[in-house]
Amino acid sequence: MNTIQDIIFDTNYSQQIPNWGKPNYIIQVEPTKKSAGGIWWLFDSFFATLFPSAAAPKAENSKWSPVIQKNINIKDKELKDQIKYLLELPDEEYNDSKLTSKLRQYILEVEKQYTSVINDYKSHIAPSFWEHKPTYFNISGLFGKSYYVQSYPSYIDALWTRDILSFHAKWDMSWFIYPEDDAAIQSMLKTRATQLKAEVKDAMEKGITLDTEVEQQYKDVEMIREKLTTREERYFETSYYVNVYEEKEDKLKEEGKKIEQKISGYGIKMKNATQRMDEWFTSMLPLCIDDLGISRSSVTSSLAGSFPFISNDMISETWILYGVNAHTWWLVIFDRFNSKLPNMNSCVLATSGAWKSFTVKLEVLRYLLNGIDILIIDPENEYKTLAQKVGWTYVNIATSSQQFINPFDIPPKIADIDYGKWDLLRSQIMTLIWLIKLLIGDISVEEEALLDKAIQSTYWLKWFSLEAMSYEWKQPPLMEDLMNVLDGMDGGEKIALKLSKYVTGTFGKLFNNYTNVDINNAMTVFSIRDLEEVLKTPAMFNVLNFIWTKVRANKKKRLLICDEAWIMLQHETSAEFLFGLIKRARKYGLGITTISQDIEDFVRSKYGKPILSNSSLQVLLKQSTTSIKSLNDLLWLSEAEQRRLVSCGVGEGLIFAGQQHVGVKVLASPSEKEFITTDVA
Repeated sequence: MNTIQDIIFDTNYSQQIPNWGKPNYIIQVEPTKKSAGGIWWLFDSFFATLFPSAAAPKAENSKWSPVIQKNINIKDKELKDQIKYLLELPDEEYNDSKLTSKLRQYILEVEKQYTSVINDYKSHIAPSFWEHKPTYFNISGLFGKSYYVQSYPSYIDALWTRDILSFHAKWDMSWFIYPEDDAAIQSMLKTRATQLKAEVKDAMEKGITLDTEVEQQYKDVEMIREKLTTREERYFETSYYVNVYEEKEDKLKEEGKKIEQKISGYGIKMKNATQRMDEWFTSMLPLCIDDLGISRSSVTSSLAGSFPFISNDMISETWILYGVNAHTWWLVIFDRFNSKLPNMNSCVLATSGAWKSFTVKLEVLRYLLNGIDILIIDPENEYKTLAQKVGWTYVNIATSSQQFINPFDIPPKIADIDYGKWDLLRSQIMTLIWLIKLLIGDISVEEEALLDKAIQSTYWLKWFSLEAMSYEWKQPPLMEDLMNVLDGMDGGEKIALKLSKYVTGTFGKLFNNYTNVDINNAMTVFSIRDLEEVLKTPAMFNVLNFIWTKVRANKKKRLLICDEAWIMLQHETSAEFLFGLIKRARKYGLGITTISQDIEDFVRSKYGKPILSNSSLQVLLKQSTTSIKSLNDLLWLSEAEQRRLVSCGVGEGLIFAGQQHVGVKVLASPSEKEFITTDVA
């Protein structure tokens, strides 16, 4: 049979079948009906459709001959060859005598098989059993509970179903909409308005305080009458039914209570369809039959605001794909550079091995294709392979490296800032004081003032005048110049001794050389993996400061990836500096991504929550049971969100963008996965 299908499918039928590829006919089969042509009526109908010229055969061929005429061309061939011959036969050459006994037998078998399937289709789609109780039902072992909307509030948030559709459970809903005759509705509303007005007037005459609900009803009726008259609105009757499914009866009650509370939060009254489970069953099937018949009135605007097919999806028309929505199975497509967002920053939090770096590398690769420059601080050499494959810059910051960043470099001027005398030098001195604090530890107020004076003298000795407006083409000092100045000042010997480790000591190569790297390429990776732990924080600080000065001088769309950001949060000085960059990044077209697997550091640091709140996009992947409590202190996760983050698999989690909370499964093509994976296997 498979061989026959291969031959048929490989044949070009475009010349035989009109309007090829666009069927415009339907064949209706009635297997119990006996036609004049016997069992061959189906074959006649089929070929009459395919070959119009054969639809009205000549008189001598109008009936099936009881004796099969011999066909010397195909009678001795195999069945597959006979079928191929018949299908390739031109219309004008076809007649019933071309059918051999093999072909007739084959058509008979196909007809029997088709008839058997048609007669047996109900048994394939019907459940094995169905049991209905007063408050729930059981279909093939799956328990269900149905609800209907009894009433709506006079005011409800637009698109409230967007939140309802993100409910974490097995459930479905049916929505029936019945347009009403406007003239009849106007008459009914007039009568109702008269009744309500009479109630209000009677209460006022008797001095009775009327229920506010009656007054609100009267206002609503009058407003609807006015809008129906001006054709601003139309009137509808709507039925809204919800059903929840669970595999266990006790779990069904729990989930049913949750969805009742969720919908009731909008002021909508839901009730269980008690004693009507059989009517509910037909109402929820895709048959457009409303056997429950419980409807409420609505107008066009309220119906539009309740449109049931808009879910909490994160989809924009442009930019990159992040993955699949775990709730709706739609795609998650998002643009961090969307002008509607307060900033372009992102925060990625996950436990080790949860694909946090993989997710960021996938994002990096796709933004590169959109012309966005990428800057990465890489503490674990995870981005080295990616940088090498795309052919861009890889900078190794280490004591054994030959690539250096001089912390004494004067930052370039920013075009839209009006500078005064020695403004550039002042900001650079402040940054150097922060860096030296990270290198030698906290210093007293007196020592900080002494250090400030020493740095000014160091620049002055290199002809950096405080009165100058520009320092172009001047060679900046080095760390050893500062150490020499401190060594010659009263009280500076102690600071000079501490700095000597970074000048003539073990770490003398790292911070005491002229800059020989740049970030002019589309992607630049700064690796600090080979640094000793004590140097990682000041090295990250120095790299971030170098990047920041370049970003401010040349505004364009860029992403800065700060992996293992907990390193910066270990010290208040570096954490404050990182937070300052995150707050100011948007002005310069920069989006900063902070990545961390240590949630505790975010909780302990006073800058942890501000960094999260200043990130428009928050990506939360799989969490451990210990870290989920700390994460909840930062983001106030719902119970369902906490359960999902603990139980989800690798590459799964949640994406928060403003008020949107979307479950996501990171989606990468096989070639992308091979391109960016860091798994040893």
